[in-house]
Amino acid sequence: MDQQSIGLSTDRQHVNINKFLSHLIVISMLFLLPEFIMNYALSLSSRSGSGGIQWHMYAKSMVYIIVFYINYYYIIGHTLTPKVRLWRFLSYNFLLLVFALGISYLIWYYFAYLPRIAESAVHPIRNPEKFRMIFVSSVVRDGVMVILTIAFAVALRLSDHWTVLERRRRDMASEQRATELRNLKSQLNPHFLFNTLNSIYALIEISPVEAQTAVHELSQMLRYMLYESPSRVTLSQETSFIRNYISLMELRLPPGTVTTHIDIADMARTDISPLLFISLVENAFKHGNTGNSAAGITIDITASDGVIRCYTHNRFDSKTVVDRQGGIGIANLRRRLLLIYGDSASLTTTIDGDKYTAILEINVSRKQLKK
Repeated sequence: MDQQSIGLSTDRQHVNINKFLSHLIVISMLFLLPEFIMNYALSLSSRSGSGGIQWHMYAKSMVYIIVFYINYYYIIGHTLTPKVRLWRFLSYNFLLLVFALGISYLIWYYFAYLPRIAESAVHPIRNPEKFRMIFVSSVVRDGVMVILTIAFAVALRLSDHWTVLERRRRDMASEQRATELRNLKSQLNPHFLFNTLNSIYALIEISPVEAQTAVHELSQMLRYMLYESPSRVTLSQETSFIRNYISLMELRLPPGTVTTHIDIADMARTDISPLLFISLVENAFKHGNTGNSAAGITIDITASDGVIRCYTHNRFDSKTVVDRQGGIGIANLRRRLLLIYGDSASLTTTIDGDKYTAILEINVSRKQLKK
C-alpha cells in the first residue's frame, strides 16, 4: 500500500470517528439529558430529599442509543438500497422493536418495579389493574421512543448520504470545469503560436536581425504561457505579456500603425485568469488591414473601480476576411469567461462597415475568481 492510500485510509478513519462522536453527543442530549433533568427534579421534589437516581431510566436510554447505531450502521445500509425491498427494512426494525421493548421491560421490571413493591407489602402498584396500566403505558412510551429513534437514524443517514452525494457532485463539476479550461488553454497555445510564427516568417526576409529578436521574444512569451502562468496571475503580469506581444507584432508594421494605451495602476496587483486579452489582441493584428497605412489598430486596456476593460479596434478587408466573429480564439474566450467569471464578465463585438470593435469587461468586485 502506497503512502497516498495510507493517507486516504487514515483520513477516512478520522472522518468516521468524528461522525461517531458527533452522533453520540447528539443522541446523548436527546436521550440522556432529559432523564438527567427528570431525575434531578424528582430528587428535589422528594419529601425526604433523597429521591435517588433512577438508574433504570439511563439503562433504557442506552437501549435507544443501541437501536440508533444498529439502524444507522447496519439496517439502513443493508436494506434501503435499490436492490432490496422496503419489507426487509420493516422486518428488521420490527424484530429490533420487539427486542428493545423486551429489554426495556426487563429493565423496568427488575430495577424499578420489584424494588418499589419491596418497600411495602401493600404497595399500590401490587394491584393488578395498577400494574396493567403501568405496563401498558410503559410499553407504549418505550415503543414510541424506539420508533422515533429509528426515524431519527433514517433521517440522519439519508442526510449524510445526501451530503456525500452533493459533495461528490460539486467535486465532479469542479473537475469537469478545470478539465474544460485546460482543454481551452491547450487550444489557445497552438492558435497563438500559429499567428506569431506567421508574423516572424514575414519578418525574416525584411529584417533577419529583427526576426532574431522576435524569436527571442517569442521564446519568453511561450515560457510565460506554458510554464509561468498558473490559474491566477496579476493584472500587471498579464499586461506585460500583452506589451511584449504588441512589440513583437509592431516589428513588421509601419511606425504609428498601432496605438496602445494601458493604464492599470489602480489594480495592478489584482488577480485574474491568464491569457484573457491575447485573443482580442491577436485578432486585431490578424484581421486588421495593416497593408493600408490609414488602417490603424487601437488597443486600450484600463482598470479602475473594480472593472477591467480591454478595447480593441481595427479595420479589415471584407473581401478577404471570412470569419468576422474572430474564429476559435473568440469562441474559446467566451467559454472561458463564462466558466471563470459567469455574468461578471462580458464580451461584445461589433462590425461597422470595415471596422471591427471588441470590448471585454470584467467586474472583479462582483465575483471572486474561481480556482
